[in-house]
Amino acid sequence: MIKKIKRKKCLAKYPIFPQRNYNGEIEDYDYFYPETFANYILTITSKTNKKHVKALGEELNHLLKGLKSDCFIFLGDEKLAWRFREGKYKNFKKGMQFLENEGIGKDFKGGLIINKQNLPQFIKHLADLVGTNGIVQYVYFTDESQSVLGSICKEGNLHISTMNEESDDALKKVVLSTKFEFLNGKCYNQFSNKGGRPTS
Repeated sequence: MIKKIKRKKCLAKYPIFPQRNYNGEIEDYDYFYPETFANYILTITSKTNKKHVKALGEELNHLLKGLKSDCFIFLGDEKLAWRFREGKYKNFKKGMQFLENEGIGKDFKGGLIINKQNLPQFIKHLADLVGTNGIVQYVYFTDESQSVLGSICKEGNLHISTMNEESDDALKKVVLSTKFEFLNGKCYNQFSNKGGRPTS
């Protein structure tokens, strides 16, 4: 079972999480993003999108173990519910059904604590939900010691930042033992012309 943590408590316990709040006076957002040590884009070469999201979850699990953490904590950067939207895509519906089955109510805006057992399945659905615009806020994750900050982008790649030199060395060492590859340059969707996840 996925553990829930109220948004206020999550931000108090893990202040690393980026935040975006709409400011009506300036008709724009107030942003908070923590200072990071280094930033990377990681990808996995896959034959199909289905295999890709499955591998993404499995390799993130290896990353979690390598960082010597028991769980990743996930939180959106806006105060929007996880099940804020409705959609017609098959994978979108499956993802929302997964969240509902895990006890995530329609109004829940807090953090999700995902352990090693649940991470591969959760990531598979999260990647599909992000790729189909099922989740409109940016969802970030961190480990218990807040040594890294990551997110999965619409293109299906992992954007991850380290917070200090020690965590940077640890991350680079761990990545070598996974199927992740460092992506140089612009982030792209390897399935955009192969019937993969929608790009709009």
